[in-house]
Amino acid sequence: MTLLEEIRLPVGLDDSWRSALVQELAEATESLPELSLAALELAELAVNGEYNAEIVGAVLERDEKLRSQVLRLANSALYAGESYIESTAAAAQRIGMRALWEIAVIDVARIKVFGPALGQVLGGSQMWSVARLAGAISLRLSSLKLGKNRASILAGLILCVGPPLAHQLVRRVEERSGSTLPSRIRREVSNRISPSLSVILIRAWSLSQAIESAASVMADGTGEAPKDREAQVAVFSVSLARYVTARGTTNLALPLRWPTAVSLGVTQAEMDEVVSAAASVDDNPLTL
Repeated sequence: MTLLEEIRLPVGLDDSWRSALVQELAEATESLPELSLAALELAELAVNGEYNAEIVGAVLERDEKLRSQVLRLANSALYAGESYIESTAAAAQRIGMRALWEIAVIDVARIKVFGPALGQVLGGSQMWSVARLAGAISLRLSSLKLGKNRASILAGLILCVGPPLAHQLVRRVEERSGSTLPSRIRREVSNRISPSLSVILIRAWSLSQAIESAASVMADGTGEAPKDREAQVAVFSVSLARYVTARGTTNLALPLRWPTAVSLGVTQAEMDEVVSAAASVDDNPLTL
């Protein structure tokens, strides 16, 4: 069964709408943006598992934007470095090869995926802020719970991209057909499609199995924590970013009772540290 066939569209949806949505999904899958040259080079280095500061430094020096992002991230509160780093190679070593690759992927997601969807559907600011915050929380929490080599700044971002892309996709189908879905059906369709769009991106860019696992858990809507601890971090980070942003609250007692928080063993002190570290980076290193 293909990913498109796995999507459980509402039972009451007209067959013509169902066919149009599946066709739109197929076209979207075929037209995904490609990764940048820097992302591909870093991915190859990450897969080889051989860290070579000279080679990594050369890749970064050819991409000024990526270079500045790496330096900002390495010197941010998220990594809690004891000394300021100016060397690209040293910065790359501090954050690790995986994070380097993920930053390059985020560049594509922000410009070619997040950008058009947010600009056309959500005005471009709120969802990106949530996604960026989720990425920062994910990075800091996984550093605390899984070790810095397992840190992921990408999981939260990719898991947040589904909803705006789903809204955009449904609207394209409506424009082509010249009719609109009832608001309740449109919302249900978007909710069911959005996790699949995240999975499509994850598979197309060969991202980690843990991120795909997190997307699948969020898609089934049961509220249970995934078994993989890295996926638990991803789901918790997205949920916390949405909670804090939507409620504007400083009361973090409720998130401590979430299944993912319980599975990870998140303490109040760790919760405070995670939120503080993510919020302290005013000029967020993930900003593009």
